[in-house]
Amino acid sequence: MSTTFAPTAAAVALLHHPSPYSVEMRLELVRLLRAPAFALPMFLLPLGLYLLFAFAVAGDMTAKDPDAARFMFGGFSLMAVTMAAVFATCPSLAQEREQGLLTLKRAQPAPPGAWVLAKVTAGAACGTLAYLPLLVATAISGRTGLSAGQLAAMSAMLAVGTLPFCALGLMVGSLTSGAAAPGFANLIYLPGMYLSGIFFPLPASLHFQAPFWPQFHLSQLVFAAGGVEKFRFIPPAMALAGLLGFTVLCCGVAMYRLKRRG
Repeated sequence: MSTTFAPTAAAVALLHHPSPYSVEMRLELVRLLRAPAFALPMFLLPLGLYLLFAFAVAGDMTAKDPDAARFMFGGFSLMAVTMAAVFATCPSLAQEREQGLLTLKRAQPAPPGAWVLAKVTAGAACGTLAYLPLLVATAISGRTGLSAGQLAAMSAMLAVGTLPFCALGLMVGSLTSGAAAPGFANLIYLPGMYLSGIFFPLPASLHFQAPFWPQFHLSQLVFAAGGVEKFRFIPPAMALAGLLGFTVLCCGVAMYRLKRRG
């Protein structure tokens, strides 16, 4: 006796109507990638600076000293993932708040958190895409002396490390206007890139303030994942706790603000 499988109405509806979460994520990512004003600087600037400093300006040093090559790779990779994550979430959220689009989305029959998840996912995806050219350049050059396993572990940590900076973008976007959001994001983000010591060693007088910046904690986790001991200054557990606290703070401020004023 043979039996035939007849799909239920719910299964057919699921096949023809994808999840609203996946739709929101796809549309948010496509919108970002189709915006040249966002995509070109986010994807070309980190790679261009990495090639300029690691291969042109300091090419002799990185060719002879693998530690210098690893330091530059870590710094510019961190720049690629974090910058894309912040600016993929911050300005768009601020503009949508200002234009009343968030109020419109709340009136639609869609899950209330779909748009938030879409922005975080798009920010993480953009950060990963901005990092991939640096990974390819490093793997081809072989100057860092890192194995495939080390590069994979560092890449995974960098991808996860986009999330705290997506939270930072959500916080700034929830507090500022669309026109002012990029400026305030730079005001908070850029000092941390330099004062965290990821681009150049800090003088002893500035060591005390480095742990206040999330970029420092992410760099510690990235080097720990890759087994690079020379540039580790705090235990991974402490760095992870610092990033988790920063993420919770930013998410809490953003959610409180968005609940008060869409």
